[in-house]
Amino acid sequence: MLSYITSIQFAHTLICLLLAAQFLFMASPRPWPKRILGLNFLLYAHQSVLLISILHGQAGAFALLRPLGAMWLGPLLYLYFCLVQKPDAILRWRDGLHFVIGALVILILKNAPQLTGAIDLAITASFILYFLLMALRMRQGKQALQHLGSLASPAYSWLACLMLMAFINIAAEIAVDQEIQTGIKLQDSVALFFAACAFLSLSIATLLAALYRSNWLEWMYQLGSQPEQKGLTAEEQQRAADIMQRFEKLVLNEQLYKQEFGITLPQAAKKLQLPARQLSTAINQLYGKSYSVYLNDQRINEAKRLLLAEPDLPVIAVMQQAGFSSKSNFNKEFLRAVGVSPSTFRQEAGR
Repeated sequence: MLSYITSIQFAHTLICLLLAAQFLFMASPRPWPKRILGLNFLLYAHQSVLLISILHGQAGAFALLRPLGAMWLGPLLYLYFCLVQKPDAILRWRDGLHFVIGALVILILKNAPQLTGAIDLAITASFILYFLLMALRMRQGKQALQHLGSLASPAYSWLACLMLMAFINIAAEIAVDQEIQTGIKLQDSVALFFAACAFLSLSIATLLAALYRSNWLEWMYQLGSQPEQKGLTAEEQQRAADIMQRFEKLVLNEQLYKQEFGITLPQAAKKLQLPARQLSTAINQLYGKSYSVYLNDQRINEAKRLLLAEPDLPVIAVMQQAGFSSKSNFNKEFLRAVGVSPSTFRQEAGR
């Protein structure tokens, strides 16, 4: 069992480090939510490394770091929820109190011999407390994300996924503690094995969503890039029109919407030698929708053309040639733009 848990934790560490790098360094007009999420995955990687050390009896003086880091997982995730739901997405100095209190609790328990056994209980209590705080925020539904506009729906789905991750964390802590109470060693914990598998599966799914630019995560690239519509001067209108014309020409000539895994806003802006914020603003002002929606609309137009021009071409082939990487996303976007499924569209057009 020990070798299996070690291998899974090692794989989980690598994936969490990749996700941390992605969220910490991806460009965004409002960087704090992504930075906090990146720190969260970095902390997950840190926890996995220390767990491997503890399982092999090599933690030594670093044994304190694991409960301390575990005490910060709940606050980090909760702050991410808060930032996504804040229109300005800015941290306040008082937000740091969550981490100070957690650190003090662990240090007090660690330095009081009669209370050392309560460390695991304190960590579980912290997970439950912040899970309940996040659940209270989720009760508001998508209304709490109205400031995100069209990004509210995928953002809500992603927050729900993080809630699932937090729930698994709580269940794992309780199950592992119960096994230890019955005399089972941590190295032989079945609960720890299944929890490690669950976390690895969720991390792999998140990494694939990031690579394939799924709507599950795509909204974060656009967070804060949809400014309020204000009256523009003639000069600003002309500048936006010039940028939009250059962008549309680039999309058409290089067929950016067909590129594998898509192309990010910063990558498109780099091709045009423009700041990403400037390109995003021009698209929102003149197209009325976000960058990602614009690209998906171009994919839908290509899919409609293929469905009509090549009636024998399978729908899955149409999806791939149009630039979509998943069938579910293709069907969802096609329904949004056209009002019917791709198959229904082809059938109705053939009547």
